[in-house]
Amino acid sequence: MPPPAMVVENYSFWYKLSEGREALALHDVSFEVSKGDFVLVLGMSGSGKSTLALNLVGVYPDYFGGRNEGRILVDHAEKGLVNRRELDRGQRFHTVNMLFQNPEEQIVTLTVEEEIAFALENYLVPRGEIGEHIDAALDLVGLNGFRRRPTHQLSGGEKQRAALAAMLAMRPRVLILDEPTSNLDPVGTEEVLDAVGRIRERSDVTLMVVEHEVDAVFDQVDKVLLVDGKTVHGPNTPREFLAGHGLDVRDRMGLWIPQASEVALELGRAGVSLPTVPLNGEELVAAVRDTIDSDQVPIAAPVPPPAPPTEPPSVEPGEVVIEVRDASFSYPSRPDVLRGVNLAVRRGELLAIVGQNGSGKSTLAAHFNGILKPSAGEVLVHGKPTTKYKLADLVRRVAYIFQVPEKQFIRNTVYEEMAHGLRALRLANDEVRERVDRFLESVRLLDRKEASPYVLSHGQKRRLSVACMVIAGPDVVVLDEPTFGQDYQQAQRLMRLLRALADDGAAVAFITHDMRLVAEYADRCAAMADGKVIFDGSVPDLFAGSDVLARARLTPPAVHGFSAELLGEPCLDTAEVRERIKEAIHGRSRTLL
Repeated sequence: MPPPAMVVENYSFWYKLSEGREALALHDVSFEVSKGDFVLVLGMSGSGKSTLALNLVGVYPDYFGGRNEGRILVDHAEKGLVNRRELDRGQRFHTVNMLFQNPEEQIVTLTVEEEIAFALENYLVPRGEIGEHIDAALDLVGLNGFRRRPTHQLSGGEKQRAALAAMLAMRPRVLILDEPTSNLDPVGTEEVLDAVGRIRERSDVTLMVVEHEVDAVFDQVDKVLLVDGKTVHGPNTPREFLAGHGLDVRDRMGLWIPQASEVALELGRAGVSLPTVPLNGEELVAAVRDTIDSDQVPIAAPVPPPAPPTEPPSVEPGEVVIEVRDASFSYPSRPDVLRGVNLAVRRGELLAIVGQNGSGKSTLAAHFNGILKPSAGEVLVHGKPTTKYKLADLVRRVAYIFQVPEKQFIRNTVYEEMAHGLRALRLANDEVRERVDRFLESVRLLDRKEASPYVLSHGQKRRLSVACMVIAGPDVVVLDEPTFGQDYQQAQRLMRLLRALADDGAAVAFITHDMRLVAEYADRCAAMADGKVIFDGSVPDLFAGSDVLARARLTPPAVHGFSAELLGEPCLDTAEVRERIKEAIHGRSRTLL
């Protein structure tokens, strides 16, 4: 067994609050990570995953304060396994370092070369060795030839890989990645994960990754740590973790699990046992074929769609609320961000706006309520150009939820933030109180209603920002990455909330990189590339168009691929795959059911 790279012993941590108060965040945490391991850290939104990571690297309590007990032992290059407290601050970050979520907030220089050299110079690496460090780091992350590339010209995935290279150039013993792909489009995500794969192959650095969306990484990691109830469980292998917890991982803990694993565990709950819990689509296909002792599963009749709700939406879907007509837009420093865009946003439907980072999605959405005005063409809201409205009138008609929640908070407590818009509508205090409590309960924030919005976790801030905008039942809702940083349960709750708004007659448009949620919830998709809408149609048609997917840098969810291989045609959700596998196995061997 490899020696340990990190040992955590009976570690507890308390946040420092105002007026001498403190709040327990981690309690009696103990675990060990072996050298060279790739460890996935899982937990619900707000469970303390990032808090754990920040304690492991020393940001808490060294810089942000707080109180801790217990020990964190790290593998120092010269001293071996030592208490982190015995190292000075420079040595601590040289031993354990951390890559954060948003590449935009990490890059501080003008070129890739300068970005990587910055930390090396601060650590007094000899000038003659810096070039070697830079070249080696760029090779690891697949950015050879990027030394002199301006950082502002990099794509989102390239920026994150450049930031990763800057960390690797310091040659830490342990590197923690805090949701490194959460701000990236699917192809950018793939680029970063490919870089992680190269790091594992070519170096001995120990990697820990905090992540919600696990389909792309679950079968790659060696161990899983679970943050639950202010403590940490594990480590376990991924298969041990799923076999031991089953669907409780999704249903009680509220965590994402790979779609192939979800299908297998659902089959097990229905009495159809597969020989092992698959971690990816390839393993699921093999396990199902082994179970029915056949080269190919027979295609069962498609499962009929669910019955429509007994009470149809009050407004007939299809009425155009926002219409974009041949709109173009340029920033002073960036021309042609939008180029001749035409798009309609209709009542009663969920419109997903998708595409690579920098394709113009957020800029387009900012035209919907007049934050931006087109330099050519026009945007109509209820048939009237946005240029004819006062901004205050447009904001009341079109609720816009920014990608960064803090930009919209204006009150001192979560409750007051929620109540602010309702009071502007002159609702009675009792109605305000009842509605706020109901919405806070629905987004799992009722216990934080007296807290400042600014001290919430990122996932909690996102849920608060969405709840604040939809609590008044707006006519149009536009959301930029509404499920960013959310665990499975909260992502599903938010999407069901948007579904209910659309069914009640609102027009709902949401920007997302999450193709799984697009497949499960979107009625229509608009795909963007290079400032243009290159596709406007149904989700199945989007995923069937390889040219559009390539131009927009999109990849379908995992279920789309393994269902096509298994059943002969793609499905958009795991429930349909599960039912069709059950029918196929039932037809071959009734004893399995």
